[in-house]
Amino acid sequence: MALGCIICSVVAHGARLTCAATSIGLIVAILYFRIFFRNWDDFQDAWGDFARGVLARQLSGRISFWIMISIGSGFLAYFQLPKWFPHLFGHLR
Repeated sequence: MALGCIICSVVAHGARLTCAATSIGLIVAILYFRIFFRNWDDFQDAWGDFARGVLARQLSGRISFWIMISIGSGFLAYFQLPKWFPHLFGHLR
């Protein structure tokens, strides 16, 4: 319940930097989806293997790598955007 309140607060009153970094992470996830998975069925197979913990198979490795790239790009955008566009996002320090 508290997590839901935090998420609603960030969405409703979130800073531009947080929204931009989250958006970049989602855009990267969408763009790389087609590269990592042929179609929706391929993704569902990979997700099933990932959920069962079958990490030795190639499909679950692909979904792990796809998730890491997506989250990592949003995380890096959070720290790089203020340096690249200080007039839009301000300084971190």
